[in-house]
Amino acid sequence: MPELTNDLIKSVKAPKTGAITIWDTDHQKAVKGFGCRVFAPTKRHPGGARSFFINYRDTRGDERRYSIGAYPTWSTTAARAEARELRKRVDQGENPAVAKRERRDAATVQDLIDRYVEEHLPRKAQGRRAKDERRMLKEIGNSLGLKRAVVDIHFGDIEKLHKSITASGRPIRANRVIAVASKMFSLSLLPRAGEAKPWRDASMGNPCRGVQRNPEQGRERFFSEAELAALGDALEAYGSTPASDCIRLVMLTGCRPAEAALATWEQFEKEPGNWVKPSAHTKQRREHRIPLSPPAIELIQRIRKRRGKYRAKDWIFPGQKADEPLKDYWDCWGAVRERATVLLWGDSKDNHIAKLVADLREGLGREPTVKECLGVAARQKIELPAALLQARLYDARHSFASIGAARGLSLLVLGKLLGHTLSRTTEKYAHLGDDPLRAAAAAIAGTIAGAGKGGADVLPIKGRRS
Repeated sequence: MPELTNDLIKSVKAPKTGAITIWDTDHQKAVKGFGCRVFAPTKRHPGGARSFFINYRDTRGDERRYSIGAYPTWSTTAARAEARELRKRVDQGENPAVAKRERRDAATVQDLIDRYVEEHLPRKAQGRRAKDERRMLKEIGNSLGLKRAVVDIHFGDIEKLHKSITASGRPIRANRVIAVASKMFSLSLLPRAGEAKPWRDASMGNPCRGVQRNPEQGRERFFSEAELAALGDALEAYGSTPASDCIRLVMLTGCRPAEAALATWEQFEKEPGNWVKPSAHTKQRREHRIPLSPPAIELIQRIRKRRGKYRAKDWIFPGQKADEPLKDYWDCWGAVRERATVLLWGDSKDNHIAKLVADLREGLGREPTVKECLGVAARQKIELPAALLQARLYDARHSFASIGAARGLSLLVLGKLLGHTLSRTTEKYAHLGDDPLRAAAAAIAGTIAGAGKGGADVLPIKGRRS
């Protein structure tokens, strides 16, 4: 059989049916097993399609065929060079045909997103947070390409995703999306149930590793005593519902909102006077037991009395659907923080702001809304402070820790109450709010200012010469 050339391949007449094989032999550059198949004519290929291949035997001695590509997309010279590289791989013990099939059947980005939704998302709080993660997954899929193989995604793809979101004016969102992508790709490094190999080899690593995150300013928001009082009054005005009672429990225990939403009667009756959170509901995935304060016990008893009959497994804060826990307390929290904000404006030390709210109350015969206050303020060119409009329910957890720190509680005690395993985690929450800091600053400055005026406790200042 002569040497394969482009002219030879073009000159071969296609068979009426089936295919014929032209082998590349009898010359110095010949590659063992390399050849070209010429197929019968079709509508798409009236002259008959032509395709390069290489035949070889695997380590078990079975004959295999690896398709290199079609002519003229592949020239004879390029196909022969590819066949020579494949032959080297075969001699080294590889099986290119199997590798190609595995690559063809490899998991795609869409497969990995589906796996994340199935395996990881249910472990997180449902409701708004789960919906937000689904939006992030959609953004990841659109950027990387849903049909791309997981093994083809590299660092540059993830970095491009992060930069594009950042450039759109969402730097913090970019960090959150990369965090979700990182967890998603960490799943690809583990075999799925019933599978022998992971979707991505460990040697390839997580493509999200090393992506430079955008700097973030930590949100240290602590409720002052005035804000806590306003929130309490607003909750009382809102009434008792599963959502408002859930918020009350968060404020009285410093728990994570998701832990409160998933609370069952069994957790409070297992050890009366204590709340025993199961490992499945805590961030650390370990059981967390905390003693309840008298106000928290009173809240649970009030809910129990109003509920009447219930089962131990029933949710304390039931959702709108039967046998489901509370999933959405955001509407309630939004209404409560808006009413509390108006209360704070009404008690403002700024006479213009306080008068604005007082006039609205008198004119409307009720408590005005935030929108009504803002409308009047705009006409009168009065700037209203944000107050609690941007406050998060999670800030109640920060405030719980801050109040404990102000009362002199140790990080160990606070950590036990908050369910932390590491003291450095507690340190993030145990900062002091403005009220105790202001009082401390006033006491220190008052002592310094009163030095030498009699009756004052003078603080010695280092470096003072006698």
